[in-house]
Amino acid sequence: MKIPFTALSSARVRYTFDDVPVPVRKEDFKLQGSVKFSCVLQKKSESGIAMQGVVQATLLLCCDRCLTAYPYKVHSDMRLIYEVHYGEHGQVKDADLPVQGLNVVELSEPVIDIEEAVRQQLYIALPIQRLCMQNCRGLCPGCGSNLNNNPCSCKEDPQDSPFAVLGTLKKN
Repeated sequence: MKIPFTALSSARVRYTFDDVPVPVRKEDFKLQGSVKFSCVLQKKSESGIAMQGVVQATLLLCCDRCLTAYPYKVHSDMRLIYEVHYGEHGQVKDADLPVQGLNVVELSEPVIDIEEAVRQQLYIALPIQRLCMQNCRGLCPGCGSNLNNNPCSCKEDPQDSPFAVLGTLKKN
């Protein structure tokens, strides 16, 4: 889904997409259901478009501690300015990203790729630490059983720890 700058005017135009096809890597996350996206686009100049939108989706993430898949709801607001900088003779020229405008997206051609904008917003919305629940107990280091489901029968042996030597130093 691509929207050329020429299709937009200085009036605010609302777009709503109920099922945005978002290309993601399977090892990052899986999409559960459809991705909804609504936005308002407004032409600010011949080379600049303002976008204000909302992405809604449910992602299936893998817990960092217990490796269990769990749903994660995304409701993310986005505000972007798309710009194409033209050089001499109407050719696109390279431009540096302004320091004050980290929400400015430099384009090589005057076309907004909705799928790419939504994909980037989903990756931005991912949590740093993926936990199925705040008090997730993780996996047993000995037998690998999920400690959230049931306790394991492994005995904790402090001598097996590579840090056991440090414990003897403290005693001396």
